[in-house]
Amino acid sequence: MKRVLMSAAVLLLTAFGIFLPLISFSTSSGSISSDPVVITDYRADVTVHRDGSLNATETVTAEFPYGRHGIFRFWDVSDTSNRGTRFPPQDISITMDGAAVPFELSWEQRDRYRVAKIGDPNRYVSPGAHTYVIKYRVDGVLAPGGSPAHRGDTSSWGSDKTSRFLWRVVADGWQMTIVKSESILRLPEEPVSFTCATNRGIDCRIAAPDANTRVVTTGQLPPMTGVAVRADLPFPAPDRTVLPWSIRFDPVFGRSVGGLIAALALSAVTLGLGVWWTLRSREKPPLRPVMYGPPEDPQRSGGVLGPAQSYYVAYEAMPKKALVATLFHLAEEGAVRLERKGGDWTVHSTVTPDLRNTLDPAARSVLSSLGLAAAGQTFRADGSVSAGQKLSAAQGSLEGAVKGWGASSGTVAHSNSENLGRALTAVALLVAAGLLIFGLLPATVWALPAAAFAVGGAGLWSSGVGTRRTRLGREVWSRAAGFERLLSTRSNQERLDFSAHKELYTDYIPYAIAFDCADAWADKYRYATGHEPPEPVWFGGGFYGVHGIGGFGAGGSAFSSFESSLQSSLSAYTESQSSSSSGGGGSFGGGFSGGGGGGGGGGSW
Repeated sequence: MKRVLMSAAVLLLTAFGIFLPLISFSTSSGSISSDPVVITDYRADVTVHRDGSLNATETVTAEFPYGRHGIFRFWDVSDTSNRGTRFPPQDISITMDGAAVPFELSWEQRDRYRVAKIGDPNRYVSPGAHTYVIKYRVDGVLAPGGSPAHRGDTSSWGSDKTSRFLWRVVADGWQMTIVKSESILRLPEEPVSFTCATNRGIDCRIAAPDANTRVVTTGQLPPMTGVAVRADLPFPAPDRTVLPWSIRFDPVFGRSVGGLIAALALSAVTLGLGVWWTLRSREKPPLRPVMYGPPEDPQRSGGVLGPAQSYYVAYEAMPKKALVATLFHLAEEGAVRLERKGGDWTVHSTVTPDLRNTLDPAARSVLSSLGLAAAGQTFRADGSVSAGQKLSAAQGSLEGAVKGWGASSGTVAHSNSENLGRALTAVALLVAAGLLIFGLLPATVWALPAAAFAVGGAGLWSSGVGTRRTRLGREVWSRAAGFERLLSTRSNQERLDFSAHKELYTDYIPYAIAFDCADAWADKYRYATGHEPPEPVWFGGGFYGVHGIGGFGAGGSAFSSFESSLQSSLSAYTESQSSSSSGGGGSFGGGFSGGGGGGGGGGSW
């Protein structure tokens, strides 16, 4: 379950990162300031080809005041009449007064707008009239004749045997006043019908110098006023690319169905690889016959594993209460004595050299870390920072000793395959995060293959992965798991002769704490004998509270008090570390409704 939850967490992060552009995507426009430049003459020469492509030449004559670098032209690649159509301009060339002029091309608002910034940022345009000639090409401008002229158009005339050309010959985003405009449209055949309109109700006039040519003229156009034309042509529309999503989703899916399919297919492969690697890291559990004692220690003849080692060989992880269980185990072995004074606890060392030699490395590491290596030494868990520092060191030392025992005893071996999978999963997650955060991809879906591997392989970072039990380790695992069954089964299905061996119960309390089943172990004693469990002789008294070992009755149990004292010291140390590492911070900062193409506009800068 833990592996599934880890994969689910990475999946949620991946989904958030991939679809984040939808949250930040905005189509709203801000207020438009008055532009000091005036377009005295706007001329467009548009040639529509039978294959659906369009070549346009825009001649813009503008009157400049002092202090302007040039103009900019932007193209809206969306089509309000067909959300799946895109009209990116191609082969853009620009001249000024008949000579080459520097310009920069960029994409804005998640690639919805193609922008040409025309002029030299280090020079102003001389005051007076200047003429810009902007040439470009657009593909796929002819739609089937049955296409609506705009969203909400319910007219039924037209058919797929005809084609429709719907275009803004004067874009409705020009921020300057246009004194007059003339647009020449050269069509591949004589249109069945031809109309023009503006988005402000200003008259437009149509002339037909020949069968295939139409000329649209207007008088003065205020800022943000466009001119659109619609021509129905007597031949079927050629094929064109129409995406199954709106432009809002372009930053996520891109502008290619084939590219999206390829990204998803590759992601399915990497996800499967990650899942396979995770499943491969799982070890098949051995049989768990009930065992009536802890497993024997392969390194110590006649010795048994301590509680932390028993749990580790069963789960390849440290128990949550490893330090408490080990201290109680040391008390049971006679190496320490626990004394309670109010809410504080003192651990007295009673270990002798001979006894110390019989202890396992994990137990010895705890004695050394807490300064209890020799008889007569004491450690007080009083909630102070110094006590917490020692306890924190003891926890780290205990974990290192247990894992070191696993490797040296031959029960656990490092798995190069699992460690490689872990590393690749981390790299994949970092790569995906970097690509999404820094916007290095044309569409966020292309981060999915790397993220999918991280989703499938997230379980490789769960505890126990990176090591595998050897044949000897599986035998010890089987015994440890069987011993856990004995401790955790509340009923008396596995009968124990507690009456003949009362010490059996207290001997195994540290193991029950390590396996987090101390209350079940106590219930088992009650069920078998009909009496309350005996007090550990090394604990003094009050080991059990009203609600069991881990309960919190009237003042709680002594066990709870001891654990609380340890946690209080650890918390004091943690808080001191947090406060010493904290520091100051700061904050970081970041038209015409007729449909069709040709949207955009421009201004001066």
